[in-house]
Amino acid sequence: MEVRWDGQVITGVSSVTPLRSTVEVIDVRDGGGGATYHLPGRSDTASLVISRGVSDDLAFELWARGPVLRKEVELRLVDISDGLSVGYRLPGCWVCGYSIAPDLESGTVVESLSLSTGRWYRVSPPAPELADHLAGERAVSVRRIDVAALISQYLSETSASLDAVFAEAEKSGAVLLLDEADALFSRRTEVRDAHDCYANAELDLLLERLSAYRGQVVVEGPQPPERR
Repeated sequence: MEVRWDGQVITGVSSVTPLRSTVEVIDVRDGGGGATYHLPGRSDTASLVISRGVSDDLAFELWARGPVLRKEVELRLVDISDGLSVGYRLPGCWVCGYSIAPDLESGTVVESLSLSTGRWYRVSPPAPELADHLAGERAVSVRRIDVAALISQYLSETSASLDAVFAEAEKSGAVLLLDEADALFSRRTEVRDAHDCYANAELDLLLERLSAYRGQVVVEGPQPPERR
């Protein structure tokens, strides 16, 4: 588990409460038939509580005792069952509570920071990292494929290239990492001339081969700009 804000990893974090969102249920009665309907009402996101043993690091206390500042908090959680890590971003967090007290069971002094956040969202791991994780689980290799290089202006050449790549991948069971294939797939519906029609036919052939592939496939898109 890793917690970050202000671009720094917060040390010593021992627990984080669940990310939880709820939607209020509104009961609406039908005046004529007497039936009751349930409709969604106001949504709410629970506060996040982060705890750790007290230390010389004053990150918790400085944020809590300073002016009301909103910060973006990043969480990175690791599933110990398979080692896969998942990341979450919580923009606009502000401190709604701070406490420090001894833990009666262990005797250690624990400080907790309660953060209010309006929303949170998951951040997908980089495609190469995900491909390496899947390959490690299956004890196979990662095969990076430059999709643009496979797609030729002639359907027969494209088919031959795909045959060679997938025949080799099927033998090893490799995880396929498609390099920036999303850019090509996004243009499938933008047909402006006959050349685009042929390109779509070649992409359809690629999709057909991918759907028949028995291994794992990861698509790598363009990297987002670095946050500052």
